Parts: sequence; structure tokens; C-alpha cells
Amino acid sequence: MNGSLHRRLAIGLTISLVLLAGLQWLLSGIAIERLLKAQLAQRLERDAENLLAALHIDADGRLALDATRVGGEYQRPFSGHYYRLEITHDGQTHDITSRSLWDGGLALPPAADARRRETAARGPQGQSLWVVSVQYEKRTQRVTIAVAEDLAPLQSGLRQWHLLYGLLSLAVLLLVLAVQRWVVRRSLRPLAELQRQLQALGRGERSELDAPVPDEIGPLVAQLNSMLGMLARRSQRSREALGNLAHALKTRLAVLVQATESPELAAHPALRQRLVDSNTLMRHAIERELRRARLMGGAHPAQRSSVAAVIDQLGRTLGILYAEKKPDIRIDVPSGLALAMDPEDLLELLGNLMDNACAWCTGVVGVSIRYADDISITLEDDGPGCPATQLEALTERGFRADESRPGHGLGLAIVRDLVDSYGGTLEFGHSTALGGLRVTAHLPVHLGHTAPNVRGD
Repeated sequence: MNGSLHRRLAIGLTISLVLLAGLQWLLSGIAIERLLKAQLAQRLERDAENLLAALHIDADGRLALDATRVGGEYQRPFSGHYYRLEITHDGQTHDITSRSLWDGGLALPPAADARRRETAARGPQGQSLWVVSVQYEKRTQRVTIAVAEDLAPLQSGLRQWHLLYGLLSLAVLLLVLAVQRWVVRRSLRPLAELQRQLQALGRGERSELDAPVPDEIGPLVAQLNSMLGMLARRSQRSREALGNLAHALKTRLAVLVQATESPELAAHPALRQRLVDSNTLMRHAIERELRRARLMGGAHPAQRSSVAAVIDQLGRTLGILYAEKKPDIRIDVPSGLALAMDPEDLLELLGNLMDNACAWCTGVVGVSIRYADDISITLEDDGPGCPATQLEALTERGFRADESRPGHGLGLAIVRDLVDSYGGTLEFGHSTALGGLRVTAHLPVHLGHTAPNVRGD
């Protein structure tokens, strides 16, 4: 899974907390409503028992209600408190209703075996009622008493409770989310330190990771350190093996060079020249492989090289080397810029590029570096340039100097190896400013280091 671990944890925990808070709000609302209705039913049943106690036998031998013993809320019309008594005696049934019903009625729940029933009903003026109906026996007469109360006050109280509880829950939820955000940030802080160390590792400022990390990440860091050590040892062995091989070849080559000076070859100048040319090509090949061996891992991974100092040094050297041409080397480099490169690598990279530009310029060489999304090192000259067909050949992977136009290809194989070893790319083109060849080396931005507010286009 891709994306930010902090974001995934924050989103997951937030969704979980919101769902839990919403579920708690819903279930607590249902529980409170049931509790209030249970209390209401108990109160209505007590009223029913009070009505039963207020019944007495009248002159006709039937049960009658003593109105003086009934609460005032049942006397006010449409008060929201109602009752209805259904009395059966000798097969005859008569009703007694509360004055609060006025000219309305109150439907009794359907007959059932249960002695007590609760149900919702529609009352006078469209009121929503909760009705409790209880069956009794008094003086051998069956009495069904239905007592009802308007649910509007209860529902209004429930709405206020839901609103208040919702606001309190929201406040608690925001507080919990803030604490959760702080806990997640604190828990992931070791990973931020690990990220900084990895960036420093990429810049060559350290050779291993030692950031304190949680137990779950510890094995991963240990494995990374083990792999880094193994790669460093393998790289060292490869460099030593290649160096030993190149040294052995140079020894044999020295013997061949001495052989070309022997008097026996004086009578064969063509053969001697072929041997000299072959020896020269072999020496160049050995030196190139020695450079590649040194590039396999870097000699000083934690060093930073000052770009301005290297360019100044090269400018003075090339000014002496090309004294007749007296090239005007124009430099545009951010002040204080340093690269996490071996000093010899940087010297060789810039030296080959600047030497190539000075060799083919008419009088002006441009050296510019841009430090933004990447590190772009651009060399331009005002020489004859390079045909487009040869530019395409130069950009092919694995090109060699002898495959390009004489002069412009000199040392570019070394430059390509250097740039590749640091994870960069090499680009060739036509200089619109000076008219000659333009060579740009793009290096990863993490190799750069400079003073604040120096980076820019």
C-alpha cells in the first residue's frame, strides 16, 4: 500500500472514532427513549390504580367514578392526560371518560390475553399518545382502564437531550482526535529521524543507520545496516580485484612498451607503430577500468566538495594549458554550493567537461550550475558545435570517445561513468547562447548542500 503512513493512521483512527461516537449517540438515544417510556408507563399504571381505587358502587349497583379523587390534569380539556374506563357487569358495558377528552374519544388496545398492554395511539387534536391499558376485577365486575399521555413533552426533551449530547460528543471527539493526532505524531517521530538519516546516507554523510526506532522497525533497520555493510564489503572486494588485475596488466604492458624500443623493430617501423598504438589503447583502457573500480562505492562517501573551489582551480590550470587561445571562462555558480561527491570525482567530472569546451571553443566557455529540482551542471562553448547525428550517438548508453566527433568526445565516457555512478544523467545539445556544444550533467538534488536562500533557478 502506498501513501503516507501518518495519513493512513490518522484517517483510519478518525473514521473509527467517528463511527464509534455516532453508534454511541444512536444507541444511547434509543436507551434513553426506552427508559423514559418505561417511566411514563409506570406513572400511567399508577394513575390507573388510583382510578381503580376511586371507583365505588352507585345506587344502581354499578361501578361509578368519584371525580373528586381524580387529578386536575384529567379535568382540563386537551391537557394531554386522558383516561377511559370500560366496565362490564351482567353482560352490559358502559364507559367512563376523562373530561380532558372533551367530545373526543380514546381507543382501547385490541383485546388480548395479556392483562397489561402498551401502545401508541392518536389522540385529540392529532396528539401522539402513549396508552397503557390494564384489566382489573372489582366487585365481580371486569374493569378495563386505559390511561394515556401526550408524548410531545417527552419527544421535545429527547430532542434537547440529543442536541446537548451530540454537542458534548462532538467536543469530546475533537479533543480525542487532537490527542490521537499528537500520539500518532509522537509515535512516528522515530521514523522521521530515520528518514533524515536515510537522506544523509544518500548524500554520503553517513555509512549506517543508528536512529532509535520502535521494536517493530528495529529488524528492518538492522537488515538495512547489514545490507549496507555487505554491499560496502562486496564493493571493496570488487575494487581491490579490479585494481589488482589492472596493476598486473600494467606490469605486462610495461614489458611490451620496452619491447617496442628494441633495435630488432627498427627495421619494421610500421609494426612498431602498430604496437605503440595498441599499447596506448590498452593503457587508456586500463586507466578507465581503474577509474570505474574507484567509482564502485566511492572512496570518501561522507565528503563534500566545494564546487566554486574546483572550478577556480580548473580555470587557472586550463588558462595555462590553453594560453594561446586565452579562453574567457564565464562562471555562474551558486555561492557556497557543495556536492556530496569525492573531490577527485568532482575534479574529474568538471575537468573533462571544461577541458573539452576549452579545446573546441573560439574564445568563450560558459560554466553554469542550477540548484532546484535537480543539480544541473552545464558547459557551453562558442566552437563549431557537433552535428545532430553525432549528438544522438553521444547520448547513447555506453558511447565511447572514438565513436563521436574528434575532440568533443574526449573524456565523455569518463564523464558518463561518473554521472551514472551518482544516479544522474548526461544530456547533449546545441548552445543557443554561444552557438557551440552544450553538455549538461543532471545530478540528484540530495547531493547538493548550500547556505539558506541560495537554491533557485
